[in-house]
Amino acid sequence: MHRLAGAMLVLLWCCCCLFLATHAHQQQQLQPAAGGNRASPSCIPHERDALLAFKHGVTSDPAGLLDSWRWSDLTGPSGHLPEFLGSLKSLTYLNLSGIPFSSSGGVPPQLGNLSKLQYLDLSSTYMFGTNSTNLSWLARLTSIQYVNLNQMNLCTVVDWPHVMNMLPSLRVLHLSTCSLANANQSLPHLNLTNLEELDASWNSLNHPMVSSWFWNITSLKRLNLDSTGMFGQFPDALGDMTSLQVLDLSGNYYYDDDAKNMRVMTAGWNNITGSLPTSVGQFAGLQTLDLSHNNLNGNVPYEIGVLSNLTHLGLNSNKLDGVVTEEHLVSARSLKYIDLSYNALKIEISSDRQPPFRLDTAYFASCQMGPLFPSWLKWHVNIINLDISSADMFVLDLSRNKLSGELPMWIGKLTSLIILRLSHNKFCGNVPVNITNLACLQYMDLNNNKISGSLPIYLSNLNLKTTRKTSMTDGCYPIIMYDPPLILNDPLDLSSFSTVLKGQELNYGSINGVLDTSMMSIDLSSNNLTGEISEEIVFLDGLVNLNLSRNHLSGVVPSKIGEMQSLESLDLSRNKLSGEIPVSRSNLTFLSYLDLSYNNLTGRIPSGPQLDTLYAEQGGLGRTEEGHGIQFFYLGLRCGFIVVTWVAFGVLLFKRSWRITCFRLSDKLYGKVYVLVALWARSRETGTDRHA
Repeated sequence: MHRLAGAMLVLLWCCCCLFLATHAHQQQQLQPAAGGNRASPSCIPHERDALLAFKHGVTSDPAGLLDSWRWSDLTGPSGHLPEFLGSLKSLTYLNLSGIPFSSSGGVPPQLGNLSKLQYLDLSSTYMFGTNSTNLSWLARLTSIQYVNLNQMNLCTVVDWPHVMNMLPSLRVLHLSTCSLANANQSLPHLNLTNLEELDASWNSLNHPMVSSWFWNITSLKRLNLDSTGMFGQFPDALGDMTSLQVLDLSGNYYYDDDAKNMRVMTAGWNNITGSLPTSVGQFAGLQTLDLSHNNLNGNVPYEIGVLSNLTHLGLNSNKLDGVVTEEHLVSARSLKYIDLSYNALKIEISSDRQPPFRLDTAYFASCQMGPLFPSWLKWHVNIINLDISSADMFVLDLSRNKLSGELPMWIGKLTSLIILRLSHNKFCGNVPVNITNLACLQYMDLNNNKISGSLPIYLSNLNLKTTRKTSMTDGCYPIIMYDPPLILNDPLDLSSFSTVLKGQELNYGSINGVLDTSMMSIDLSSNNLTGEISEEIVFLDGLVNLNLSRNHLSGVVPSKIGEMQSLESLDLSRNKLSGEIPVSRSNLTFLSYLDLSYNNLTGRIPSGPQLDTLYAEQGGLGRTEEGHGIQFFYLGLRCGFIVVTWVAFGVLLFKRSWRITCFRLSDKLYGKVYVLVALWARSRETGTDRHA
């Protein structure tokens, strides 16, 4: 092992001697330490220090060949790279960046002999004038993976794309600030299948963007074309660059007449940074703009609103912020699809002015749209897909429409929701499980739908805890809400809001001021719920109004119903409940309305201080819905009479022969009746005269 290390050191020492022999007019004597260490004024200190650092890095020198090695002088005033470097066949890493070669200096073509070289860095400071008129030697470096020629003057090199195309292993290529004249060469066969990063920034390419050869490199992940002077339309091949993560086109002038005819601009799923340029408004013919899933920040420019042909706008999954108003879309009369979701945007569009467009798809997930439901959506009557989840809304009222289908799962994402009202629709299916995510919910009204299944056990997970009166003055939240969002600078106007409470429909005023706990309400009446009422419902001890009437619930009334201390109104009427009324119900000290009518309940009615004050004349208590049979009979009788009458009338109206026959019969009957009445009257008069 020691012999091998010694042989390697001897070989290295011979190479250094060869270097000194070929440059005898530049070298100084190699002296021992005792002979003095004064360096010549022409010595390049950092080169000397580099060789000394190499010597100190040798950890094993059993032959002691470097014990007395000291460099007192090493000069290189001509600034040329030593040609002997080309003979180092096993060299894999060569970094000569930042070396101040003179203006006459150049890169020796002997570097092309380094057949095993994988890393080459010849970047420099442009002021030192490193240049090369021929890069053909690079084509012989078939193992090269990294090439950095930044700030090397390549203004006279025109075939550089062809040279680079002969490097199949190349992964990284830096050509920034190289005075390249163009990049529109034709490459019939592309060999750069492994190239992942290309930096051609700060070169005066000055030609149409679509003519560049690098758009066909589908393996690219990073492409920097900053300040290259390219212009025109984006190439169609950009859509095939599925690996592209970063595309930098800043500092270019690609907004010319050709760009105005661009129809589609898609650059989604990249790592594009910076803000949206205001110059986007110059793409007058743009129909599709998709910059989704990037890292764009800043505000949405108003210039997007002048794109009158725009039909598809996708800016979702970025870092955009600020406010979006109707001014952003003032002239977008063709807009059908908009996706601004997953940004820090606030949507403030007026509902008073009719927009010039009609949306069919709108996604605003995670955008701030509250506190009320965005009423400006009323103009978009053809909307099919709508996502406003996690939108910081506090009131969602879609009642009295013709909405159908299952309740959407995105409702569970409206975590700031206080009031949910979807009554008088045609919703079906079960209540979504994730509705328990609505930690701030105080009012849920789903009555008069077609909701089926059993009463959800998970409703007991709603955060309705005991609270009697809560001040909402100045926008303060009740304590039943944890982690409340910061809103309510404007009061929630609920002047037209109502609910069925204590057997009658009551209207709410504004939420500003004192909030009565009757807002803590669940109304699932007039649906198709089946099964039993779970005992877990008693955990909603802050609930004030519970209405489960007009369903098909069976089983018994929960025995611990008395633990719902805040309950003021309980309506379980018109179900199929059986068994006895729980004694614990007498503990409901705030209860003022109780309706258990039209069930199959048995046993005694519990007594107590509060129950004795309730209205006791509930005619249907303990009875089923059979009492309604007589009412339905008379109703059917009336309907049948009306139908028969109109059928007869219709037949006479359209059948002339029947009409004549009916008239004759009526006339004959009338004559007979008239004669009988006349004879009867005459006989009465005769009898009276005889009696007189």
